Amino acid sequence: MAATAEWICTRCGSTNRALVPDNATRATDECVTCHTRHALERDARPVRWRARPLGKGKAA
Repeated sequence: MAATAEWICTRCGSTNRALVPDNATRATDECVTCHTRHALERDARPVRWRARPLGKGKAA
């Protein structure tokens, strides 16, 4: 089953969401507003994930 990873873009502040596997602890995604790629890491809160920018471009 999939879980929702909610994260805040560090560049523009937009809230983003991505579906990830339940057991995932890391993921990558692209901001829907400014298209900056981010590395995501699971946080203590089950839905909100920490985001770190990777640069502009398509997410893997």
